[in-house]
Amino acid sequence: MRSLVGLIQRCGGVAATHELRALGVGGRRLTAAVRAGEVLRPRQGWYLPPDARDDVIRAIRVGGRLASVSAAETYGLAVPHSFPLHVHVPHTDSRLRTETDEGVRLSTALGQTTVIHRGIVSETTVDTRLRVDLTDCLSQVATTESEDDAVACLDSALRLRLVSPAAMSALILGLPERCRHLEGLLDAASDGYPESIARRQLARAGVLARTQVCVLNERWIDLLIGDRLAIEIDGAGKYTQDMSPGEVARRMDADRTRDAFLEALGFHVIRLSYRMVMFDWPATLAMIMGVIERGDHLAGR
Repeated sequence: MRSLVGLIQRCGGVAATHELRALGVGGRRLTAAVRAGEVLRPRQGWYLPPDARDDVIRAIRVGGRLASVSAAETYGLAVPHSFPLHVHVPHTDSRLRTETDEGVRLSTALGQTTVIHRGIVSETTVDTRLRVDLTDCLSQVATTESEDDAVACLDSALRLRLVSPAAMSALILGLPERCRHLEGLLDAASDGYPESIARRQLARAGVLARTQVCVLNERWIDLLIGDRLAIEIDGAGKYTQDMSPGEVARRMDADRTRDAFLEALGFHVIRLSYRMVMFDWPATLAMIMGVIERGDHLAGR
């Protein structure tokens, strides 16, 4: 007997009842498989493997597939540390449910944060049944998210070479006019979400920062201001509660080694946490501007 999970994967990671029946799976077998935990049924008539991602399960329960930043995360792109679920649904579909309860209509539920996308996207294929394709994903991020979040996401698409510079230019050219300035803000060298955000925040303050500057072919400075002000930025997951004490110690030691190396070469190093960039930027910027005003970002000072 063919594996039910295998048949679902063959359909693109999610399968409707009629698709499975066409492949020879009867209703009794489906019911038994759900009861046994062999497959998941997040929404009436739709089936997923038991190890499906939580966000995919919730999107199917709503009645669509992952979109915008939710899809971007699955592509490995730079996204905020937390965000609501984004779901793309057919334009005319009105039978949407909440992401936590298939028995509750989304239109009547209070306090729901699910973001629904209904724009025209590429035709669904086996490879895009769980999420919109990459081009549509980037377009959704660019047109619906904040400028900084859009820049960070598009930066990472270029850095990971998921999109060529030429393809990115074509994609942005096809966006609404209000979004076309994004092309001039992108930097393929940017190495992570908070780095892109900090670069854009500094630019707004009139501070030019170069990204991923190589030092002695051994180290790369996240952001370099002037000749010697090195800004090192930690991501949201740099230190987490589920890490072992040994892993935390190794990461802290690596950071100290890196900072000491740069200081020994004459750089002034400021290390910023994710919180400092995302939630305490006014104070963080004031600190950086104080260093610049003293001239400590210039060589020979």
